[in-house]
Amino acid sequence: MADSLGARLGDFAREQRSAIVYFAFGAAVFIASLAATFPYAATLTALLRPLSLSFTSAGQGLNLPLGAALSGVRVVSLEPTSPFEIESPDVTLAPALGALLLGEPGVRVHADLYGGALRATVYRNGAKVGVSFTLSDMGLARLAALGALGGLSVLGRISGGGWAELAGNDTAATTGEITFRTADLTIQVAEGFAPIRLGQVEGALRLSHGGALRVSKLKGHGPDGDIEGQGTIRFGPNARQSRIDFALTIQPSAEGRTRLGVLFGLLPHLPGPQPYLLSGPLLTPSIS
Repeated sequence: MADSLGARLGDFAREQRSAIVYFAFGAAVFIASLAATFPYAATLTALLRPLSLSFTSAGQGLNLPLGAALSGVRVVSLEPTSPFEIESPDVTLAPALGALLLGEPGVRVHADLYGGALRATVYRNGAKVGVSFTLSDMGLARLAALGALGGLSVLGRISGGGWAELAGNDTAATTGEITFRTADLTIQVAEGFAPIRLGQVEGALRLSHGGALRVSKLKGHGPDGDIEGQGTIRFGPNARQSRIDFALTIQPSAEGRTRLGVLFGLLPHLPGPQPYLLSGPLLTPSIS
């Protein structure tokens, strides 16, 4: 029975070979034409605009077989109270499957990013903008957003992934999940203090309706000791109006106690099993 069906299919394919070839060629031309004329940069700009993000590039060319190659890409926050800027020398764009076949706006992105790579899909889902992504081995030192946080200096590499759906700049309607891990993470909280060597840190975050970011997992191990924490950040219209409630436990190593003794002396109590409680405005929380 199976042999008979296979034979009939083989006979049909041989008889209709020309039609099959023409159909395949026509479908390939159709898809290539759509991809070649797809407004990649314009679509990505339109998707990012409701999020108060500006997207620009210095040049654009073809990326065969489907897509566009951009150079000198910059994504900049349009919110003065929430500074953010990220750059990539090389970005390739391609239409997402829904955009190509169903006429829905969506773009797949691959970007070289600070020594690592970002793969993402940005799409429209009703009134929301959705993002799914994976990030591998991105360097933290050059991120302009981190440099804006009161002189905080961050070194190391980060990888991770997740998804989010955002309704413009309405943080209360944002949902998503993100996981990350770092390598060689080092933080200098202010000039004149020894940097804190946290090493490998893993985290899990959940964005929920109501504008809350729940940190369900934060665990790290490095030369200066171990950290563990969990808590919630409730987002306001901007960073200054956001609030944090977070518990962080620090168990320093012997070397960490020696190197960071001056910094630990400024804290409400010595590090150990008792957690530090951070609460209040996100940018200026109280510590107890």
